[in-house]
Amino acid sequence: MTLSRRDHIRLLSQPGPVMLVSVAAIRGSTPREVGAFMLITPDAISGTIGGGNLEHQVTRRVREGFDAGADKMAVAEIARFPLGPGLGQCCGGSVEVGFHLLRGVAKETLRTVLQEIETAPIRAAGHWVTVPTDCSDIGRVSGPHAKMLSDSFGAARGGIVTLNGLETLCLRLDDARTPIWIFGAGHVGKAVVQALAPLPFDIHLIDSRDEFLAGVEGENVQVCQSDKPEAEVVDIPAGAHVLILTHNHALDFEICRAALVRDDLGFVGMIGSQTKRARFIRRLEDRGLSPVEIGRLTTPIGIQGITGKQPVVIAASVAAQVLSVREAQMTQTQMPKSASDGLGDG
Repeated sequence: MTLSRRDHIRLLSQPGPVMLVSVAAIRGSTPREVGAFMLITPDAISGTIGGGNLEHQVTRRVREGFDAGADKMAVAEIARFPLGPGLGQCCGGSVEVGFHLLRGVAKETLRTVLQEIETAPIRAAGHWVTVPTDCSDIGRVSGPHAKMLSDSFGAARGGIVTLNGLETLCLRLDDARTPIWIFGAGHVGKAVVQALAPLPFDIHLIDSRDEFLAGVEGENVQVCQSDKPEAEVVDIPAGAHVLILTHNHALDFEICRAALVRDDLGFVGMIGSQTKRARFIRRLEDRGLSPVEIGRLTTPIGIQGITGKQPVVIAASVAAQVLSVREAQMTQTQMPKSASDGLGDG
């Protein structure tokens, strides 16, 4: 089994049918989130829907179908798998698994979208495809229609909805990265970037000092030198998280104030102590910020109980905190059961 997007592309480039297996819906505790998918052929697998006996049974089911003849296999179906004693898994939930047999145009459509992600992984609205639950006609979704799905699903990667009167599975094929702005490229800032880099975040690192930004790089990392970092806050997209880790308390305050007066940002966290928190709250009150605005600030940051001061320890704690915020957002997001007519290429 292979797990990279390039492996998906290689598999889809080979002749013969491919079974797209996806997590279409979940209930309770499950090994993977909605939108996770894998590809199965008679002799190759790429991706995962969570491993364990669930994935084993799904793979065996598909392979037995291929052995009996692809022409006899269902083109599309949604099957429910309870994760209890029957599967020897103790998750306790259940998974609705989508099976879509891809050939020709459907394979090429999926491969094309995956290739686009390789060349342009960051797209605000994401890279989406839709496929009816009763057939394997994959459609690309772009433009305002992709934005509609992105706004509706939030940080989630898809699910089953009704589009144009048809029960349809929506899948976001990119990593659905959450944008996060990190102010301060000192020891802690760089350690936080390293901790977040393997995770589904679109990272923006801002500092006024060119030399501190040198050498910071990554597929999902963008650096920005700004003589006035606080002025960058206005350009942060709605829903993005903000971490304030600069070398200067006065600068921390200006960035903090600019972020808190916006009511459309996600997590706003600042490194510091309880003493720093108390001082900042008094100053923010003096500047006229309301209790609601001040209440958006989280400081100190990090998981309670982790007290180490080494940059890598702080970074691990902060990464766990913002990841938990992201996960909470995913569980709170629910797509409407129906959507407007006309969804398709745009």
